[in-house]
Amino acid sequence: MTTTTSSWDARKTELELPEEIDLQVEVANVGSRTLAILLDIALAGLVLFIVYTLMILFARNTADDWMTKLTSNAVTTLLILLIFGFQWVYFNFFEWLWNGQTPGKRLLHLRVIKADGSPVSGIDVLLRNLARPIDTMGPMGLLGLLMIFVSRKAQRLGDLMAQTLVIHEVAIDWSIFDQVVREAVASSSVTAPSIRLTAGQWELLHRYLSRRETFPDDTRQQLAESIYKSLKPAAKGTELERSTLPAQEWLIELARRT
Repeated sequence: MTTTTSSWDARKTELELPEEIDLQVEVANVGSRTLAILLDIALAGLVLFIVYTLMILFARNTADDWMTKLTSNAVTTLLILLIFGFQWVYFNFFEWLWNGQTPGKRLLHLRVIKADGSPVSGIDVLLRNLARPIDTMGPMGLLGLLMIFVSRKAQRLGDLMAQTLVIHEVAIDWSIFDQVVREAVASSSVTAPSIRLTAGQWELLHRYLSRRETFPDDTRQQLAESIYKSLKPAAKGTELERSTLPAQEWLIELARRT
């Protein structure tokens, strides 16, 4: 496993995929991750402020003002519990719903993934956020920043618990895929039956097609073989399943049929 510094806020590191293929990604460092969480906290704070304001307005419009019955300590405790509870729900909900992204991460093109390159599951999201009050909130947040800074893969405590990474996403050039489809359609006068892929399979295929020219020949061939084995079950029952095309051409043909 090799790690090199690529910019002030990203490190290039190699993921050891289950198929024993090394894939290089950019791991997000302290700067972008801190900015992302500040954006998330600001958004969460805005929502809490709106909710609090509505609660005050509602209490004033009721004959039995329940807010005045609470002591200042009780109100403070209630607000603290509401803040921590909302943040817990906020991060878990968005990272589960958006496959490793919160609004802050999405704005900065960051994503949480497993250390082997696979998408995070609901359990992974819960595990990494279980430690969030420890290594991101208050004075203890300095511990999280220090861990990210010194860790080879920029992992805080929650990332170590869930075996996750936060990476800089590379935008997919969809025009390359469109070109592949046009060339494939132009070379065949017969309409092939469509093959349905899951969202994860679709993203895997199109990420490979959009970036394959950037890989060395050996790496490109290894990735094609690995992805071919992973996606071949999706073509079950079609002539593509029995095709003897090389892995790279087989993936292009699969893209044409999806």
